[in-house]
Amino acid sequence: MATRLAAIALLLATLAMGLYGIHRSLWLDETWVANSVLAPNLAGMFYYPDWLQTTPPAFLLLVRGAIRIFGLSNATLRIVPLTLTLAAVAALMAVGARLLSPAFAVLAGALMAFHPTVIEYAKTLKQYTAEMAASAAILLVAILYLREPSRRRFLWLALAFALALPIDYAAVFLLPGIVLAVYANGGMRRAAALLVTSGAMLALLYVFFIRPNLAPTLRAFWTQSAQGLTPGLLAALLFCVAAIAIVRSWAILIALLPCLLLAATNALHWYPNSARTRLFVLPCFFLGVMIVAEKFRGRRRLITAGAWIVTIVFVANAAWKQVHVHRDRPVEDFADAVAFLNDQALPGDLVLVHASVKEGFKLYTRMNGWNHFPAEYGDTGYPCCRRAVRTTPNAAADLDRIVPDRWGGRVWLFYSTRPSHWAYVGVDEGQLWVRALQAKGCGPVIYHTWPNLAVAVASCG
Repeated sequence: MATRLAAIALLLATLAMGLYGIHRSLWLDETWVANSVLAPNLAGMFYYPDWLQTTPPAFLLLVRGAIRIFGLSNATLRIVPLTLTLAAVAALMAVGARLLSPAFAVLAGALMAFHPTVIEYAKTLKQYTAEMAASAAILLVAILYLREPSRRRFLWLALAFALALPIDYAAVFLLPGIVLAVYANGGMRRAAALLVTSGAMLALLYVFFIRPNLAPTLRAFWTQSAQGLTPGLLAALLFCVAAIAIVRSWAILIALLPCLLLAATNALHWYPNSARTRLFVLPCFFLGVMIVAEKFRGRRRLITAGAWIVTIVFVANAAWKQVHVHRDRPVEDFADAVAFLNDQALPGDLVLVHASVKEGFKLYTRMNGWNHFPAEYGDTGYPCCRRAVRTTPNAAADLDRIVPDRWGGRVWLFYSTRPSHWAYVGVDEGQLWVRALQAKGCGPVIYHTWPNLAVAVASCG
């Protein structure tokens, strides 16, 4: 009974952390996903005209369904990631209940639920917590199969992969270890059937969703943004190797082999390793850690008490940090910036929207209305990754295209001030635009700023 109450309390705490900041303005990476979900038809959603669609199709369909049911809002757009975070925590604790003592099962769930990256992406319109939920669900079904390798449970395992892959391409990392376990506990026919059915699903996804959304620019971006082998990651990999060698169980192999495969594919530049792209292995890794802890614990009462204390302290510390660093505030406050432009721009003004903020501008003018003439969009300094690369030479030439010489009136420039974006582009085109506008005799320039966004206004002529 106490364990059940602890599990419920952990799920409620996870929900509370997800709701903290769920109404904040979406930022760049979320806005283009939102705009693709709001496309008038499924073709426009799966093959978004402006950007390469890297979000799995099932996740997009779930978000589209949530909008149809609850309407369009910041919170609605994040309901699916938060719900799937809760599902991931519940599934991991369910796995733990079958392999671990109650204290270690709850601790595994707490370590995952209150991981800083998990808390952030539980309220972010991206697919990474969906990947985490898919991995946890596959682990649960696989462990159930190993406990009773019946035909019915094998069918559930095959179905789990078939349903997981459309929402989590990375579920393929769990396949090798589970195929080996099925071969040892069900024979060659079942292992081959699982491999063929999962491979067929992955092939369909590749042909219809993955391949049409690939380009050299995307691969280059992944390679550039992938994280190298830090001391912490190296220690985790060494732990995985040692745990597999020492524990020697199918459960530990299924849990930790995906971590090693992720490291290998990152080294080969096949799949990027970053804080968010490796969320799918968190259920695997924390389950493996708890299996090892369970195996080598000595005095049971002392270790169990320690596990409960660590859980409580870890959860409390993570929650305090969220409040202390104000994670309820937006990363990029598109909602307020666009509302300001809507209030202040007048008929006859020229509003220039840089490509770095185009998706956020489009989303919030749709959500909150736009009472003016169409804005002009810049054609340089895009984030990764456009579906088609156009040939505008540079930001100054782009400004000349939009603002002709001897033009009279007010000009509003809307652009990003996020350092990581301009580091990716190679030059701060927002400030370049301002200088080019001043060179045309426009001024004085008045700045208005929000988190990682700026609006500059100047009078010309």
